[in-house]
Amino acid sequence: MMNESKRTASIALPQMRKWFAVKPLAVGISAIFLSGCGEEPELASIYTSIDECASDNPNYMEECTSAYKEAKDEALRTGPKFLSEGDCEFEFGQDNCEYVSNQGSSFFMPFMAGYLMSEVIDEVGDALGKKKKKRRYYMQPMFTSYSRRSSLRGRWFNASGKDFGSLGRRDVKVYQSDFKKKPTVNRTVKRGGFGKSVARSSSSRSFGG
Repeated sequence: MMNESKRTASIALPQMRKWFAVKPLAVGISAIFLSGCGEEPELASIYTSIDECASDNPNYMEECTSAYKEAKDEALRTGPKFLSEGDCEFEFGQDNCEYVSNQGSSFFMPFMAGYLMSEVIDEVGDALGKKKKKRRYYMQPMFTSYSRRSSLRGRWFNASGKDFGSLGRRDVKVYQSDFKKKPTVNRTVKRGGFGKSVARSSSSRSFGG
């Protein structure tokens, strides 16, 4: 069984590091300027490690680190969960799943492959009524599949299954709703269940290319 400390250490898969050593995703943090009207697509960045984020954004080490840690917690809370390793690997690929024992329950889930991070700049008024820019960031854990049985093979997708494009993409389009808090996932899914749920909902969404 994998305790919490081992789980934290195992988030960055050796094979993921090897893959990205060949095809690194190195992009800067994109800014979203909030407006009061409807949602407009903006650009955000996907990173596979704190070092990768900080390397491109030397002044954002604290934000890169916090976003990574928060994304790991979100992955555990909202990621797809399976009763058996075989069912998980059927959808996500061999050696791409981990055993987790958490708060009295145990399950298998895919490793977090990266995290989506977007900086937000708000204009707020101070005590004297002067406008100041306040920086915040949003994040989401990202997953991928290495299974030849999965339509999500080689794609970036979040815990709810939204497709953000191929692994080779550096920047991705996002909406503010992509960063809304997702419900906690406690139920496990059967073999092929996650992929089927994504397929059913894909017709009503516009996925990245």
